[in-house]
Amino acid sequence: ASINPNFMLTAKVSKAVRKHIDEKGEAPRSLDELKGKYLDEATLKLASSKNLKYIYQGPKSFRLRTAPSSASVKLAGKEKGDKTKATWTTSSAGSASGAPSSKLATTETGWKYDPTGKPDPFKSFILAAAAQEETGPKVVRRQLTPLQKMPLSEIEAGLKAIIWGQLGSKALVEDATGKGYVVQEGTYVGQHDGIVKKIYEDRIIVEEYRRDPGKGRLEPNEVVLKLKKVEAEY
Repeated sequence: ASINPNFMLTAKVSKAVRKHIDEKGEAPRSLDELKGKYLDEATLKLASSKNLKYIYQGPKSFRLRTAPSSASVKLAGKEKGDKTKATWTTSSAGSASGAPSSKLATTETGWKYDPTGKPDPFKSFILAAAAQEETGPKVVRRQLTPLQKMPLSEIEAGLKAIIWGQLGSKALVEDATGKGYVVQEGTYVGQHDGIVKKIYEDRIIVEEYRRDPGKGRLEPNEVVLKLKKVEAEY
């Protein structure tokens, strides 16, 4: 899946602001201070056209907000009266094909099932269900994504930016080759079936399942992935 261009723009601006903090010791008061050395004029114009809002919150604190896309606004305003009507097709006999056939509806009489001496056909399924409840939750195996092949320590090291917007918070993670991936709540990450539960301004909360040798079942384990802070040099 391709990365949203608006998100990549926000990540690029965020990276430039952090570089400014690293070199100047404080965040810029506005994006205009980044022009030239940190951001080119074309990127600044694009940020303005995309309504990217920069908020100065302190010497080393800032926030970037993005406006919702027109597509999402249009989707939210979809008319409620759009309903699909059920249709019936008429057969050659003149009856609706959706109606049950009289021949199919007819049941034979005079026959009764006697379970005496016969094995219970549902017994194996009942025992299997009970065994599953005793061993705890089972993790459904899916086709692994690149993020699921990376250990959480590598994902934390590659955590480059966390962006907050009106449509929710997202994070940008780079692998060892420099390829970027967008992470949001519900994204599967790590090698132990981890899932992103919450994204804060400075950290990501991941819940993964590990087998407890004492209990013999999978137990949830919460892991915090912290965004590396920018240290200013004086």
